[in-house]
Amino acid sequence: MNGSLITRLLRRDLFWYYRLRLSPDIPQFWRQFWLTMTHLGGARVTVAVCIGGLFIPRTRFAAAHTSVALLVAFLISQIIKRSVSRARPEDSARGTTMIDAPDRFSFPSGHSAAAMAVAAMYALTFPSLGIWLLPIAVLVGYSRVALGVHYPLDVVAGQAIALLTAGLLRLW
Repeated sequence: MNGSLITRLLRRDLFWYYRLRLSPDIPQFWRQFWLTMTHLGGARVTVAVCIGGLFIPRTRFAAAHTSVALLVAFLISQIIKRSVSRARPEDSARGTTMIDAPDRFSFPSGHSAAAMAVAAMYALTFPSLGIWLLPIAVLVGYSRVALGVHYPLDVVAGQAIALLTAGLLRLW
């Protein structure tokens, strides 16, 4: 029973991967748009947002909490990623994606976790920012599938880790 449930889940994940993944010959504008979205979830941007917030008196507290959420979500994601060792999509292994994968393991998505951790923590402190940051975090997640380096379940798991981390830190 357990094996068949996991098998069905992975089959659906693969089905949705192929439905959501973009063709490598999409127009240059869209290619650049999704590449930009994916980089918004990378370490350079997410860490810069946290550090930048530390220098603004009004956002200092939120930036400190966001930095902790980012670090915790990153650590949890990396521990799970190394434990599960799920291979990235075949397109990534063949080099037919629109972006190079940062490592060889797929589950969960670190970019999705990072973007959502930053968005969720800032949104919890400044709800008006959430209107902008949360949709961007969702687009970062979609970009990882669209560019061929993650399965949808990887993205959902990364974002769930971030949301749980942010929620628990907010309670603390």
